[in-house]
Amino acid sequence: MDIASLLGPEPTHLPALRANMVSTLTGSATINDLSEAMGNDTDGKLFQALRGWADVVFVGGQTVRSEDYSGVEQHSPDSPPAPIAVPTQSLKFEPDSKFLTHFTTAPLFLVPHAALQNPEVSARKGPLEAAGAEVIDAGEGTMQDYLRVLRERGFQRILCEGGPGMLGQLVHIDAIDQMYLTLDPHLSTGVEKPVATFHGTHSHRRMHLENIAADTDSTVFLRYSRASEPVD
Repeated sequence: MDIASLLGPEPTHLPALRANMVSTLTGSATINDLSEAMGNDTDGKLFQALRGWADVVFVGGQTVRSEDYSGVEQHSPDSPPAPIAVPTQSLKFEPDSKFLTHFTTAPLFLVPHAALQNPEVSARKGPLEAAGAEVIDAGEGTMQDYLRVLRERGFQRILCEGGPGMLGQLVHIDAIDQMYLTLDPHLSTGVEKPVATFHGTHSHRRMHLENIAADTDSTVFLRYSRASEPVD
């Protein structure tokens, strides 16, 4: 399958935010509490192509921990890989985890200013910085603050890899320009974890289907861009 056609053309404007998620046919973002059992080799290649496009990869702290994320490592000789930026109020990450021991580009932790004044959180900052990470003051810690901090650092191409809570917040503030959704050909008896979650009044954004492609194993790749209609 042609990965370039799945990736699609460059966005017509910058800054731009793309989101990449996987789901079962019945809407679950996990199988046995993990997403790694879903997708296929093509999905993995698209994953890397999207990271190659991005200036920064935006991932929720719970996703980093539950999926046992690795740090960003070199896949292309042309340029260093984009860093992973993680919004967090707790800084509860182990300095000896592979996220902080196996990386080419150091991770960024975006922390609300008030959280950094907490002695427990502040005590975790030193060991993470000693492991090579950068801890950044993210103001009030709203999703708008996180995106502002990233863009102020020159990151114009932002890729969100989840999890559901982060995706829901980005939908709520109408920040997603393109949505890449891989449909894994499994039925599930229930939704272990929805693709997006949000605690508050729900909002909705209509999207426009740009591309659909089915792989030989029945995995389906969807690419959507924002339609002209505003968020409801």
